[in-house]
Amino acid sequence: MLEKRVKKNPDREMLVFVADNERVTFAEFKKMVIDLAAGFLLKLGLRRGDRIAVIGANHIEWPLITSAARAIGVGVANLLIGHTPQSFQKIILQVSCKALFITRSPDTLYQMACEMIPELSRSIPGDLNSKQFPDLKKVIAAGSNFKSGTLNFDDISISGCEEEVVKAAKKVTIDDVSHFSMTSGTTGSPKLVPFTHFKTLNDNIFVPDQFDEEQVNIFACVGNMAHVGATQLGQVAPLLFGTTSVFPSPTYTFEKFVQAVEAERCNSFLLMIDGVVNLAYNPICDKYDLSSLQSGMTGGSHIPPDVIFELHKKYGFRLLNSYGSTETTSVSSMTVDDLVWHTTGRTLPNIELQIVDEEGCPVEVGEKGEVWVRSPVAFRGYYGDIEKTKQTITENGWIKMGDIGKLSADGYLTILGRIKDIIIRSGFNIHPSEVESLVITHPAVNIAQVIPIPDYRIGEDVCACVTLNEGCNVTEEELKTIFEGKMSDLIQPSYFLIFDSFPAGASGKVDRKKLQEMAIGRIKLPETPYAE
Repeated sequence: MLEKRVKKNPDREMLVFVADNERVTFAEFKKMVIDLAAGFLLKLGLRRGDRIAVIGANHIEWPLITSAARAIGVGVANLLIGHTPQSFQKIILQVSCKALFITRSPDTLYQMACEMIPELSRSIPGDLNSKQFPDLKKVIAAGSNFKSGTLNFDDISISGCEEEVVKAAKKVTIDDVSHFSMTSGTTGSPKLVPFTHFKTLNDNIFVPDQFDEEQVNIFACVGNMAHVGATQLGQVAPLLFGTTSVFPSPTYTFEKFVQAVEAERCNSFLLMIDGVVNLAYNPICDKYDLSSLQSGMTGGSHIPPDVIFELHKKYGFRLLNSYGSTETTSVSSMTVDDLVWHTTGRTLPNIELQIVDEEGCPVEVGEKGEVWVRSPVAFRGYYGDIEKTKQTITENGWIKMGDIGKLSADGYLTILGRIKDIIIRSGFNIHPSEVESLVITHPAVNIAQVIPIPDYRIGEDVCACVTLNEGCNVTEEELKTIFEGKMSDLIQPSYFLIFDSFPAGASGKVDRKKLQEMAIGRIKLPETPYAE
């Protein structure tokens, strides 16, 4: 695919990293991958079937290493910032990673690596000997994360390896694993979805309707590169459709996004719900020329119809509201016409979708039930987790989405809620148990329950509700200190509420629905779609 792009559009920009002032054409990227990065991986002793892990913010080193790995058949575990170090430890062990690559930012990643791997700081670069990670031998870091025990990413320059890279590439099959994506799923511990090269290339089957490869389509991508959307649309789509991917900043801020749209004349974008709402209502948009925008994509949370209408009225473009999952395809259904913006659209070509009752039988049109999806590019199971795979995939290949929905007579899907006990904040999956396990460590806390709070701007926010041990006193502000330096801002609760007791159901378990209603009654939610 890369060679095809180089032959057709050698001088067209493939990747633009605005904050780093780095711009790479297709021809330049091919040279960097084949002549440099892939040769570097071979020199490190990596071969087809080996695994590496990559973590960091959005910089050129991420697509460079992952593309080089794909070229020679090395699978990449994409570590999504926001999960706990314990989750990363589990994944590195689970897939037997031989190397860990760290991008230039955030500069705290080296310290996190040292906490996971105590031997790192005193090891010989390239010859790590860790009791906990016996397969992990090399840590390669860029920028300020290049410190004691790591190899320097800048040493990637190597010459004379193209012939060896070509030999290695010929051994790669379409069924080999390209990369692993993290998904929260239905438990607090993240699961890994293996993407074969076949799934990686065909997961973007919906995109051609939006991109004309005869023209330059500039796509603003704001998600972290470990996220499935940023991987598929930011890194793979340029190879398939000749698009230019623009990464406004290493980590997402809305103003950096609109600045990049103006400067690069982006005509399409991928945003989560908070970015979409900001684009519709945030007055900061008036400072920038966003007239180049022609379409946008979103997913992960329900977008209120009035937000979509506001975008259409303000900018005149379509917001493509999508529904899908890492396990099936990034998008299984998408809204593509003006009359049904309150839905997530119809299923896309080659995708099957049905609504079933608790026994797995299809319900009547218009009735609600669980959404099941079947797709030719769906995954075949979670890596190393047979039990969760059996719980998710039926004998006939249907994937249980864990969402409650209904289908109209003309095939439009409406999502009504979730069976899964997951909080989705700005498209990021947060499992309550992961947060509760940290809240409960405070000596004053007796019971902790983490629940979602509806938020117009970000879909859902996180609220930690606690009861206290007898004789203990603590303020809600003091509870916030539990998370300092221990958990990403993406996961930390925005609200802390102290209760004398929790409402209970007939079985004696906490009635989370009632607790949520009580919490909402105590929280002053924004009264307008966009509030300062």
